[in-house]
Amino acid sequence: MGRPRELTNEEREALRKEGLRPVEVWLPDIWSDEVWDQVYKDCELIAASEEEADVNLWVEEAARESMRLIEEMEENDK
Repeated sequence: MGRPRELTNEEREALRKEGLRPVEVWLPDIWSDEVWDQVYKDCELIAASEEEADVNLWVEEAARESMRLIEEMEENDK
């Protein structure tokens, strides 16, 4: 693949006059086994967090309902 052709000073100046500036961007090597290993680990963590969020939501709702029932029972005892 290699590096792109370097621009001449005139080309660089013309682009700058158009309001552009040079930027070098480094991206993950998506053909790397290490990158894909990390992608799989991240996906597993995301899936687990979504399942955990569902469980937490259920537990919170159950706790709210339990508190409501306790308060209702206390009101009935008065």
